[in-house]
Amino acid sequence: MAFGLGLDCMSIITIVALALLVMIAGGFYVGRSRAITAVEGATAGLHSLPNYHGYYVAIWTGVPAFFLLGLYAIFGGQLVDRLAVSELRAQAAEINRLLDDTLAADTDFIELNHAAENLRGRVDALNDEISALRNARGDNRDPDRLTRLRAEQIEALNLSTAAEDAVRARRQAVVAAVGADAVTDGASERALAGYELAQAPRERRQLFLSDSRRIASGELASRDSVALRAAAQAIAGYDRNVKIGAAVLALALGALGFGLTRARISSQFRARNNVERLVTAALLLSSVIAILTTVGIVLSLLFESLRFFASVPVLDFLFGLQWSPQIAIRADQVGQSGAFGAVPLFAGTAMITVIAMVVAVPIGLFSAIYLSEYAGPKFRQIAKPVLEILAGIPTVVYGFFALLAVGPAIRTLFTALGFESVVTQSALSAGLVMGVMIIPFISSLSDDVINAVPQSLRDGSFAMGATRSETITQIVMPAALPGIVGAILLAVSRAVGETMIVVMAAGQGANLTANPLESVTTITVQIVMLLTGDQEFDSPKTLSAFALGLVLFVLTLLMNVVALRVVQKYREKYD
Repeated sequence: MAFGLGLDCMSIITIVALALLVMIAGGFYVGRSRAITAVEGATAGLHSLPNYHGYYVAIWTGVPAFFLLGLYAIFGGQLVDRLAVSELRAQAAEINRLLDDTLAADTDFIELNHAAENLRGRVDALNDEISALRNARGDNRDPDRLTRLRAEQIEALNLSTAAEDAVRARRQAVVAAVGADAVTDGASERALAGYELAQAPRERRQLFLSDSRRIASGELASRDSVALRAAAQAIAGYDRNVKIGAAVLALALGALGFGLTRARISSQFRARNNVERLVTAALLLSSVIAILTTVGIVLSLLFESLRFFASVPVLDFLFGLQWSPQIAIRADQVGQSGAFGAVPLFAGTAMITVIAMVVAVPIGLFSAIYLSEYAGPKFRQIAKPVLEILAGIPTVVYGFFALLAVGPAIRTLFTALGFESVVTQSALSAGLVMGVMIIPFISSLSDDVINAVPQSLRDGSFAMGATRSETITQIVMPAALPGIVGAILLAVSRAVGETMIVVMAAGQGANLTANPLESVTTITVQIVMLLTGDQEFDSPKTLSAFALGLVLFVLTLLMNVVALRVVQKYREKYD
C-alpha cells in the first residue's frame, strides 16, 4: 500500500523542471528580441550584443529556481522526516510522560541504574590511573601495578557492560508494558508510532524511519506493523506538501526572475557586464566549494583523531612498534589489550612505495623519453596506447596476478637461492606489481611534459653542436623537470593510496621488518579493515582509522610542498 509519495509527486518535480527549461529558452528569446526591438533592429546602438541580453534574462529565470530545486533534492527528505517525527512525538507526548513517571517509580530500574553508574565511575577512574602510569617516567613507572590495573579494568568493564545490559533490559520491559497499556486505553495509531520511535535505540530509530519511507513509497520494507503504516502515512502527507510547495515556489521564482529582468532590457543596459559578473560569481563559488570541501575533510579527520588521542597518547601512536588495534570487552579477550603503535604501518607503506617507485620511475621515464625523442610516428602511435592500457586494468586483476604468479615466482626463486621462510605474500611482490601498474602514470604524463618543451630550445642546442643525447640530458629534461616531478608525485600518491594489491599480494600482518620478502601491511589497508563491517565509533579501534587518515593527509601535504618548491625553483630558471 502506497500513500501517494511515489510517481505522482515525482512527476510534479519533473514537470516543473521541464517547465523551467521552457521558461529559460523563452527568457533567452524574449531578452534578445526585446533588445533588438529597443533599437529597432540597429544592434550597433546596443551597449551589449543581443545574445547577452538573452543570457541575462535566461540566467535569472532559471538559476534561482533550479537552485531551490537543488536544495529540495538535498534537504527535502530530511525536512520531511523532521516534520513527521515532530508530529509523531507530539502525538505520543502523553504516553512518554506516563513512561517517565513509571520509570521514576520503578525501584528495580532505579537500583540497576545506580549500580551501573557506580561501575562506570570505577571504569573511568581505572582509565585515568592507567593513562597516568603509561605517561609516567623514571621512578614513577610501575609495570606490575599497570598490569594489575589492566586486569581490574577488564573485570570492571565486564561488570559495567553486564549492568548496562540489565538496565536496558529492565527499561525495555517497562517500555513494552506502558505501550501495551496505551493500546488497551485506545491510543491512536500515530501516538503509538511516535512512542515506538521515541523509545527505540538510535539504530532501530533509523530502521523505523527507513521502513516507514519504504512503505509510504510502496516499496518492500524489512517489516510491517500498524505503527509503521501510521508513520508512513504521516511521511507521505508531509512529502506531498513539501514537494508541491517546492514546485510552486520554484515556478514563482522563475516567473519573478523573468519579469524583473525583462523589464530591465534597454539599449543602454550593460547586459554583458552583468552576465560576466554572474559567471565570475559562479567560478568563485566553485572555488569556495572546493576549498570548503578540503576544510571539511581536514576538520572531520582532526576532530575524530583528537577523540582517539584522548584515549591513546600521540607519542605511543607515532612511535609505537606494535600494532594490534583490539580492545578487550569481554573476559575471553584478556590477551587483547590494544596496541596502537603505527610504526609498522608507516614502514610497510614506505617499503612497498619505494619498491614500486624503483620499478615505475626508471621504466616510465625512459619510455617517455624514447617515445617523445627517439620513436618514429608509427611506433609511437601504437606503443603509447598499448602502454596506457596498463592504467585501465582493475587493481583487483593486478592483485590476482601478484598472488597467483609473481608471489609464487619470487618464493621459488629466493628459495632456490638459499633463503628460508620465503612467503608468497610479501612486500616485494606487492611493490613489483604496483610499480608495473604505475608505469603509465609516469610515462604518459612525462611524455606530454617533454613534448611541451619548446622546440626552439632543442634547435638552439643542436645549433651549438650538441648531440641528441646531450640535448635531452642538458636542455629538455631540466626544462621538463617541474612536470616530471608532478608526474612522480602523482605516482607516489597512487602507490600510497593503493589497497587491493597490498591486501592480496602483501597480506595484512603489521610486521615491523626491513626484509622485503616478508609480509607487511600499509596505512590504507588498515583503514579499510578498521572501518569494514559493523563498528562502534566510540572505540579507540575504530577511531584509530581517522588518526591514520590524518597522518596520511599530512604526509601527502608535505610531498606536495616539496614538489611545489622544486617546480618553482626550476620554472623560474627555464621560463
